[in-house]
Amino acid sequence: MTWLARLTLSRDDVVRQGLFDSYDWHQAAWQCFPAMCGQQRDFLMRLDWLADSSRLYLLSGSLPSKPAWCPSTAWALKEIPDGFLDHTRYRFDLLANPTKKLIIRDSSGVQTKGKRVPLLHEDEQRQWLEKKGRQHGFCIFEDFRLAIDPAKTILFRRKNIKGSHVGVRFRGVLSVTDHNCFSEAFRKGIGSAKAFGFGMLLLQPLF
Repeated sequence: MTWLARLTLSRDDVVRQGLFDSYDWHQAAWQCFPAMCGQQRDFLMRLDWLADSSRLYLLSGSLPSKPAWCPSTAWALKEIPDGFLDHTRYRFDLLANPTKKLIIRDSSGVQTKGKRVPLLHEDEQRQWLEKKGRQHGFCIFEDFRLAIDPAKTILFRRKNIKGSHVGVRFRGVLSVTDHNCFSEAFRKGIGSAKAFGFGMLLLQPLF
């Protein structure tokens, strides 16, 4: 059983709750799963900053609950129906954190822990998505245009330490090549920084 929740707060409510960056929303998302406190995260989140509001999606195998501070009119919840992942083609919307790991070697030539850097060029971003598709059981359907929005730097502060992620929004149509891998990607997400709102596939079945 999989659940999809949507929380849409007005700009005034966002300010009132002090939800100013992705880490604030990361903490707010955990409040939707009080029974999961101290356990491993079992949900994906996606945050969209809109002109006059902010919208949070939560996808989870556990039933989320509306936090007390969230207005009832701002909360929507539905169960993903059986068979939703059985289609062969979907329109998709993915906010991702495409990165690559640089290989770093010490003075003796031994590889050390590499640094992860964002992919800023559209051709690299497309190649990243195509590679993730091969890993996760889908391919881009070329008859429809793949839209890649310009990369955006998203800042956050965690324990008084500043950080950032680069977010890229992909929209297009995909074809499923391996339903088991694709189902796992839908539930677990794609790419890095999933705890900060990246990697969730929003899907609309086509056939």
